[in-house]
Amino acid sequence: MPQFHLSPENRQRALDQMAGGEELDILVIGGGVTGAGIALDAATRGLRVGIVEAQDWASGTSSRSSKLVHGGLRYLYQLNFALVAESLRERGLLLTTTAPHLVKAQPFLWPLKMPVIERTYSAVGVGMYDTIAQFAHRGSVPIQRHHTRKGSLKL
Repeated sequence: MPQFHLSPENRQRALDQMAGGEELDILVIGGGVTGAGIALDAATRGLRVGIVEAQDWASGTSSRSSKLVHGGLRYLYQLNFALVAESLRERGLLLTTTAPHLVKAQPFLWPLKMPVIERTYSAVGVGMYDTIAQFAHRGSVPIQRHHTRKGSLKL
C-alpha cells in the first residue's frame, strides 16, 4: 500500500486526480472514524479509494461515537426478530470475516436493582437474543452470562 502524507500539496494532488476523471473503486463520503476505517480497509484490500469530508477529519458524529457495533438488542424489545437476526449476522461477519483484525467482542455488565424481576425479564430477553445469535451466525457472537453480585466483584 503506498504511503500518503497529509500536506497541502498532496491534498491538491488527490483532489486533482479525483476531478480528472480517474476511476475509483470506492468513494467514501465522510471522514469520521467510520469513513476513515472503511477507506483504510478498502485500500488495504487493493481498491482505489477516494474519501471526502465536508469539515475536518474526525470532526463529525462518528468522532463522538461509542465505537460499539450494534447488536440489535433494542429491536428485540420491539419484537422485530428479523432485524435482530440481521444485526447479529452483520456483527458476526465483522467478528469473523470482514474485519476480525479491527473488531472484537466487548463484554459488559449491567446492574440489576430488582434482582428477581429484572433477572427474569433480562434472562428471557437475553435468552431469546442468544438463541437468535446462534442461528444468525453459527455461534460467532458470544453467549451472554449472568453473575451474582459476588461473582461480578470477582471479575
